[in-house]
Amino acid sequence: MSTALKYQTASKPRHQVCKLALQGFSLLELAIALAVLSLMMGWLMTPLRVQHSLQHYQQTEQRLQMAQQALLGHAIIHHYLPCPDTDNPPDGWENLRADQSCVDEEGLLPWMQLGLVATDAWGRYFRYRADRTFSQHTQWFSVIDAEGASNIQVVGDSGAATSNPSRPAAIVLSHGENGLGGIQSVSGGVSHTMAAPVHADEQENADGDLFFVDKARQQSGDAVFDDRLVMLSPKVLIQQMVQAQRLP
Repeated sequence: MSTALKYQTASKPRHQVCKLALQGFSLLELAIALAVLSLMMGWLMTPLRVQHSLQHYQQTEQRLQMAQQALLGHAIIHHYLPCPDTDNPPDGWENLRADQSCVDEEGLLPWMQLGLVATDAWGRYFRYRADRTFSQHTQWFSVIDAEGASNIQVVGDSGAATSNPSRPAAIVLSHGENGLGGIQSVSGGVSHTMAAPVHADEQENADGDLFFVDKARQQSGDAVFDDRLVMLSPKVLIQQMVQAQRLP
């Protein structure tokens, strides 16, 4: 290349040099380059999505464990479990009748009363059910009353998760990543009900009865089960209250 030609190329503005470079690519080559770039971005984003989902599950598990401990603490202090929050929209406080019994045995976890975060990591309120033996505010339960009192039943991957004498005094449940059957918290204190569950086990967890499912994540066709649940064992509750000298 002559000295004059080198000078002409070097003296061209940068945008003209870029234009000359692009002219060396055909439309097909550009399309291939964009496709490769899209694939690379997809490969990079997939691990990030998986990591983000895993973090949400871990945060939710931590909040469920904190709820379990908070319920124990509440029982030790007050000698009973709190009633569910049944307000619409929820306000984080238990709802009682005039006789100090629960308005309903199932509703949402009264997070304000327990000093907890209101929702799971996806922004849905925790479902909460307490057996009436353990939530009576005016008639405290005894060791004899508590043993075998609960009618709440939980089914796990291998069948019944607890035996009859050890049925949970209470359960706290997250409706998982899909949130189906749950209540979504929205900024400003507003909330809205999520769509109904599709998976049979998720339907069981949202139907308001005494039966709950606590299994590993599973998928059947388009139906996904991803609920998370913790139980409050009556034996653990009794042991903690006896140790704190709240039960004879």
